[in-house]
Amino acid sequence: MIKFFSQKLDILYSSRRAIAKENSRNSNRKILAAHTTLADMLKEKKALELELARKKARRESAEDDETSLSALNGKIADYVKTNSLNFAAKYSCPICKDEGYINGNPCKCLLEEYNTLLRQYASVSPIPKFTFADNSYASSERPEILAINKLFNIMEKKVCDNFQNCKWSNFIFSGASGIGKTSLAAAVANDLLEKNISVFYVTAFELINVFLDKHTNKQSAMSKLFDYVSNCEMLIIDNLGSEPIYKNVTLEYLFSTLEKRLADKKKTMICTQLGAQALINRYGESFLKFADKKHSLSVILG
Repeated sequence: MIKFFSQKLDILYSSRRAIAKENSRNSNRKILAAHTTLADMLKEKKALELELARKKARRESAEDDETSLSALNGKIADYVKTNSLNFAAKYSCPICKDEGYINGNPCKCLLEEYNTLLRQYASVSPIPKFTFADNSYASSERPEILAINKLFNIMEKKVCDNFQNCKWSNFIFSGASGIGKTSLAAAVANDLLEKNISVFYVTAFELINVFLDKHTNKQSAMSKLFDYVSNCEMLIIDNLGSEPIYKNVTLEYLFSTLEKRLADKKKTMICTQLGAQALINRYGESFLKFADKKHSLSVILG
């Protein structure tokens, strides 16, 4: 779980605990109002506990008070049981009592809330509903289709199923329109989200709008995604090369983002219709370092 959502989750669970406790107090008041005998016994118990504490502090004998308190606790327990009264707080999650963790491990409810946040932040426009199971390229013998099918297998088995230990940080896939790059990107995004791995799936055009709104200090929904571009575990940029080139924005923000993610060992997947030389012509030779074989899987399809 990435720290990006820590504050949101802390606020959510703190609010749930507060609501559960307040509801419990209100419920308990109603119970005691309807059971005055129990209310009187609880008052007597509190008085006995205070007297017992005073005597112990003065080191006086408190044996009689302890006996009386024990007997009174028995009467209270019997009354509660006989009348089927429940004073326990009703938490949203009775397993972790809205703490989010059990013995230091995330509760199922926390993982579900985390996944909800991941999906809320996963894209600007809906991610295509395509998964690895939907891959129908396996039956084709066309060379370019064989290549994309091989990539499907690599991205599923060596990347998504082995995400934390995958040796590559960058994935750059180039090929003509219609070859299956977007389907592959969608399959990767959907698979990682199922595994509770944070993803930001975005077209290059949408990404540059995020950068532009941030650069111009525009307080928009797009600009608020800027930090997530750097923090998500997998950034997927589809159709790189289709975006406009804005002075002091497109190249500067794109390169600084890719460099930061590489330094932080975050993974980035880029799909483009541009070939190697076209990428260099558009973005300069500096782009080559992101395709270095030491940390990158780069494939030209077709």
